[in-house]
Amino acid sequence: MNKTIPTYNSIDEVFAKLVPTYGHTFKEYDVNHRLDQPNNKGQLGHIVEEGILGYPINSDPGADLAEIGVEVKTTGIIATKKNEARAKERLTIDSLNYVDIVKYDFEDSPMWQKADDMLFVFYKYLEGEPYGDMPIIKAAVNKFDKTDIEIIKKDYDYILSKINEGRAEEISEGDTMYLGACTAGEGHGKLVPQPHSSVQVKKRKFCLKQSYFTQLVRKYVSDEEFEHVLTAEEIYNYSFETAMEMRLSKYYGLSESQIRKELSITDDPKAKNRYERYIAAMLGIKGRISHTDEFLKANIQLKTIRVNEDESITESMSFPTFKFEEIVKEDWEESDLREKFLTTKFMFVIFQEKNGELYFDRIKFWNMPESLIESKVKPVFEETKKVVSEGRIVKDIVRDAKGKETRLTNFPGMAFNGICHVRPHGRDASDTYPLPTKDEKTGLTAFTKQCFWLNNSFIREIIKK
Repeated sequence: MNKTIPTYNSIDEVFAKLVPTYGHTFKEYDVNHRLDQPNNKGQLGHIVEEGILGYPINSDPGADLAEIGVEVKTTGIIATKKNEARAKERLTIDSLNYVDIVKYDFEDSPMWQKADDMLFVFYKYLEGEPYGDMPIIKAAVNKFDKTDIEIIKKDYDYILSKINEGRAEEISEGDTMYLGACTAGEGHGKLVPQPHSSVQVKKRKFCLKQSYFTQLVRKYVSDEEFEHVLTAEEIYNYSFETAMEMRLSKYYGLSESQIRKELSITDDPKAKNRYERYIAAMLGIKGRISHTDEFLKANIQLKTIRVNEDESITESMSFPTFKFEEIVKEDWEESDLREKFLTTKFMFVIFQEKNGELYFDRIKFWNMPESLIESKVKPVFEETKKVVSEGRIVKDIVRDAKGKETRLTNFPGMAFNGICHVRPHGRDASDTYPLPTKDEKTGLTAFTKQCFWLNNSFIREIIKK
């Protein structure tokens, strides 16, 4: 006798099934033994649908709970070192069919039909534990803010414009604010046709970027509030970049001392974070720019660039240190470095030196094209991983006239490809991470912390364009 498939007439009826599961693990509801495939996290969504809500899995492209028009999404939450909630990954919404998508405006697109009403089932992700042992935390029906919808619509239109121009191969997740076109998941690397061009392109999916999804997680799980950079009127009338340019351009040409006077800034004039403080004051932000709603959702990182009087740039741009024991286990496709450049939009705040003083020159938004990530950053990552795994870190030890030792390494240097390199970022030589393989030249089992850097010459070329 076939089991009766439930019909839900309201979202309240759905929550009547979900709320009693809070605090319970997925294995308690695995009626069809989905967890027999232990590494397939996609089975968790099937368990929610079959074991909790009681309806069978199907390949219907419409909403999961069609009778009330709701798409069910199961997603993991990680606690950061500061005990803040963070989405484990981006939220994929729908496959991006290059040929079909050009037929749809935003409101009518299959992507938006799925995204507009989503039921999130959050679970606590436990590193190293079986998925079946991970507990369900909470469920929530998402309703996008009107201003967020406007930004998502602009993102969709941007992606569509690339396809309509026959340039789908140039799409990169970092191009947009909240809605991405990602290559993650099954089918990654597969080439498919695009309209208006004979060039085949990577298969992609529409997704909510991990940074944006993390903010939704905090909204529903932590109930946190964040400052906004832009007004609703600015968001409706302009792109984010244009609105920021309009806000900040009236300060272009002012020296540091003039900025401090005009904005009544009295804190330490030599503080390392003073430039971010200047921008915050210009925008009327009380806290940190990096903790505003838009910067968090779009994963925008503010980087200050100081240009010397001869137009050179002294400093290369550093990124967080990596752990030797972790990088040797990473595949490029899933690496932290690739994810960083794929999803990050940078806001360069450019100060120009004149007569010994720095003047606010301009801002520039930039994200690394995916083609450059794959052709230039990947080789640096692969070479670094190889050097660490083979225990070939130290190439030579040289001594100066006073006998001070300097360890030369086999890590990719600034001349490796002209784009990025690896060098120390510890406090000093004693600030180390353990090595997975003993260094063959020195016998060291730990080595000075290192990080990836963008070359200063490359940064100069970016801001010249």
